[in-house]
Amino acid sequence: MAKEQVKERASKAEIERKKEHAKILYVKDGISTQKELAERVGVSEKTIGKWIVDGEWEKLKKNVVLTRQEQLLHLMDELAELNASIRLKPEGVRFADSKLGDVRRKLIKDIKDMETKASIPEIIHALTLLLDFVRKGNLEQAKDLAKIVDAFIKSLL
Repeated sequence: MAKEQVKERASKAEIERKKEHAKILYVKDGISTQKELAERVGVSEKTIGKWIVDGEWEKLKKNVVLTRQEQLLHLMDELAELNASIRLKPEGVRFADSKLGDVRRKLIKDIKDMETKASIPEIIHALTLLLDFVRKGNLEQAKDLAKIVDAFIKSLL
């Protein structure tokens, strides 16, 4: 009985990974055909359709708030404003108190992370562009590459 429960949990986890993978491909990378999504993540087209409706992916697709570059600019603006407010303090107290120092450290860390780390959606987007490029020249190679790309993406999720 315990083994069956473990198997069931692993199965649910696998379904969630597939669902998240499909969601990223649909929302971020614009793969909108249920057939292609189903093939890429290994579920039925009916399942993809249900996920799209239940998860309101169409709304998510329309409401992708900020690009990475826009978010980075906002963080830099916040940091500049914080530094400017510190410079406006009277001479002798032009430094960050513990609260402002903590905020500044967090902003700097977030900026560094955004500048140096690629997010999963960005990786998926780049790999999708690669697959599209290969697909134009050789459909069979693209199919083989898609299997490798999908396995790689699953390993990231």
